[in-house]
Amino acid sequence: MKNIRFKLFKSWLVWGFIIISVFIGFQYLIYRAESTDPTSGINSFANALWYGIVTIATVGYGDVVPITVTGRILGSILVLCTIALMGLFISQFTNKIRQIMENKRLGYLGTNMQNHCVIIGWDSFSFNVTKWIVESKKQVAIITDNKNDIDLIYNKFGEKEVFVLFSDYLNFDNYDLLNIKKSSSVFINFENDSETLVKLLNIKRIYPNLNYIVSLNNSDLKETFQSAGVTFSISKNEVTSKLVASYNFEPDVAYFTENIMSTAIAEDDHDLVEYKVNDDNNLINKNYIDAFISLKKDFNSVLMGISRKMNNEFKIYKNPESDLKIISGDYLIVLADGKSKKMLSKVFNVNEGRHEI
Repeated sequence: MKNIRFKLFKSWLVWGFIIISVFIGFQYLIYRAESTDPTSGINSFANALWYGIVTIATVGYGDVVPITVTGRILGSILVLCTIALMGLFISQFTNKIRQIMENKRLGYLGTNMQNHCVIIGWDSFSFNVTKWIVESKKQVAIITDNKNDIDLIYNKFGEKEVFVLFSDYLNFDNYDLLNIKKSSSVFINFENDSETLVKLLNIKRIYPNLNYIVSLNNSDLKETFQSAGVTFSISKNEVTSKLVASYNFEPDVAYFTENIMSTAIAEDDHDLVEYKVNDDNNLINKNYIDAFISLKKDFNSVLMGISRKMNNEFKIYKNPESDLKIISGDYLIVLADGKSKKMLSKVFNVNEGRHEI
């Protein structure tokens, strides 16, 4: 890259030297032509340079002008060259602006998003995932190999919460444009599980320490993907089949499960969220049962469990023993509605979600 920039810089220097040399030589010819007439205002080389500069700049003060036939012919050539040069400059400038805008649209200028979700592979399932993530007030960086997806994505989600990169999925040099190293998770989603595995292994080879999530068609491959380094894998068919089966004999549970899997926006919506317990949280050192009562009483929220980091891995305590004490760094898993989510974020002084790998 440095060599390319140096060559371009060197090329501009060469062309700049040639243009300036031609300009100076041309003005010298005008001076020589005008010097034959003692009444001409271009009676010195300095005046000839001044005339050339104001002509190229399209200012045209008219204080000095050629009056000889040869001088006027040379001056006319200079004017025509100036018009052509200005047209070329404006055209190049317009093309450059258009190229910058197109590069921005295609994602080639990159993003400075941090703690965001990266989605590799775009389809209707990715669309729904993005919808829920954006509604959770989190940013998403998407890579797609179809240009037609770009405008559709931005029209739906806007440019503030979503960044789109058009690229071949195998062009891993472009992945840095997603600021992938600063992401909280990487969701790999392709129609074919084999393709998903190949992409996962290739990406993980370059970025080994990220939090990887995959969607599967075949739930039997979960162990295979986990051994390949996936943090979390989900089978589309498995989730759907569980909801359908649940509806057949416990429909209220199915409705409730579907409801809490969405994002609570309105005050009467509910979903499961998690909040980190920082050092200034007043729930620290409280027993689970006391925290349960406090959250229910103060925020009308239900404490469902606690996620705690142990030996660099998170262990989830689902409905734990009443005397389990809450410590700093825990994540509280809470069933909350739209109203209580806003209050919890404000009181806990954190946004919902776990961003640690």
